[in-house]
Amino acid sequence: MTKYLVFRNQPDSGQVNEPGSREEMASEIANVVSQDRMPANYYIAFPIENPKVSFESLKELAKFSVEITDETAELWVNEIQEMVEKAYMVDDAIGEASGGIYQAMIAYNNAIEASSNFKDLTSLSIKALDRAFEYFEVESAYEVSTKVEEIYSVESFEHHHV
Repeated sequence: MTKYLVFRNQPDSGQVNEPGSREEMASEIANVVSQDRMPANYYIAFPIENPKVSFESLKELAKFSVEITDETAELWVNEIQEMVEKAYMVDDAIGEASGGIYQAMIAYNNAIEASSNFKDLTSLSIKALDRAFEYFEVESAYEVSTKVEEIYSVESFEHHHV
């Protein structure tokens, strides 16, 4: 088992995770757990024993630690990456669907307001739309993220300034 520290990669650093490496995997895992869906190489990872860890820690504190074994690396490649992609597809579809419905609801509500004969109709509630899709969002992206966090013993470091 190797433990990796994951840092936010500075845009001007010139560093990238080597494609297909465990460092790239640790960065992708951190991205999934953060649920921010940042672009590739937004995070940079190093094995905890790598001398670059000390140097990176001088610039900025680590955001995550991620533990990867041969077994969990294989699991990432053979199952979890695809599961994450499918969860993102659900999330994207929800965003597209709710956006389209939201726009239609606004147009409908505006038509009611502008009408002289239909002002007594009930406007559609935007809050109800948000609640309608909430279940799917929680079941897909959040649960996958939580499971990934568990499998890879991810620790998230929140640094607060006093």
